[in-house]
Order: sequence, then structure tokens, then C-alpha cells
Amino acid sequence: MQGTDTAAEPGMRDRKKARTRDSIRTAALDLFEEQGYERTTVDQICRRADVAHRTFFRYYPAKEALLFGWDFGQVVLDAFAAAPAELPLWGALDHALTVTGGRLEEPVEHTNRRRRLRRDLRDVHSVHNYALVVIDAFTERTTAIAAERLGTDPATDLRPAAFGALFSGMVRRHVLSGGVDSRPPADWVQAFRDVLATTG
Repeated sequence: MQGTDTAAEPGMRDRKKARTRDSIRTAALDLFEEQGYERTTVDQICRRADVAHRTFFRYYPAKEALLFGWDFGQVVLDAFAAAPAELPLWGALDHALTVTGGRLEEPVEHTNRRRRLRRDLRDVHSVHNYALVVIDAFTERTTAIAAERLGTDPATDLRPAAFGALFSGMVRRHVLSGGVDSRPPADWVQAFRDVLATTG
């Protein structure tokens, strides 16, 4: 019986963490919509979510992070890394977009609220700068996965960085436009392929 209780504890802890993360996010989005993003402080979010200040920063590194999914882009990149080894880079990316549906953020109601807020706040300096941090992290991981798939060193081979720059270009537009351009990532990949195939 003790073993069963012990085995259940990690699942319970994960559920509690998810509830806390969602509680903070819901409180923040509600406040952003009620009184404005710039007028909302972390202290106000903590009070609304009934969590300690240090608990907030355990889940979100900054207020700006609440405008993005906690694992933004990672589902696609995980699938890209796990694609069959024999696939070339574009084939692996196509595979990743197929199995994930091209999702960059979790498909929940919060996603639409965040996109709407990002669109409205895209000219706010701190939000714009945080978006660049998110994009840079996405680009770095894309480049690292591409290098691993090619079996090459990105310090001496430009192909992984070039691939990372191409894919993250779509993400950059998606993030900095706040989702104004709603075309799916797969359409962007095809557009990139069409451009690269153009000669003359």
C-alpha cells in the first residue's frame, strides 16, 4: 500500500503545479483585461491568485512571460528532434508539423486571450523585448536540433543556423504580430520551400 501512495505522489504534485500555474495565468489575464497590462503589477497578480511572490517567479520568470505559453514552440521542436533519423531537415520539419498540427502553443482558451493581448501590446517595449527572448530561445534550440540531425558542429557548419533562421523567421512574424497573420506554420514552411526552389 505504501508503494502505491508513493507512486501516486508525483502525479499529485504535477497536478497541483498545473493548477497553481493555471491559477496565476488566469488571474493575470483577467487583470490585464480588466485594468490594462501596464497597470497590473506582479503583487496584484499574486493577491488575485492567492500565491506568494516567490511562487509566482517559480512558474513565470517575468510578467511578460504570461503572454506566452509556458512551453512555447517546444511541442513542435520535440517532434522535430524525434522525427525518423533518415528524414532530411525539411522532411523532419514536415513530419513534426504533421504530428503536432503545427501547434506553437497549447490549444486552450488562454491561447486566444494571450494572442489578443500580444496583438494589442506589440508596441509595448518590455513585451516586444520579451518576445525576442522567446524567439531567440526557439532559434537556438532549432539550430541545435538541426546540427544534431546533420551530425555536424554549428560552430563550423552554417547549415543548422541557416535552417534555424528560416524556421524561426515564421515564428518571429507570428509572435511579433500577435497572431495577426493566422496562417499555420505548415503554410510558411511550404512558402520557404517554394522560395528556395525558385531559380533565376
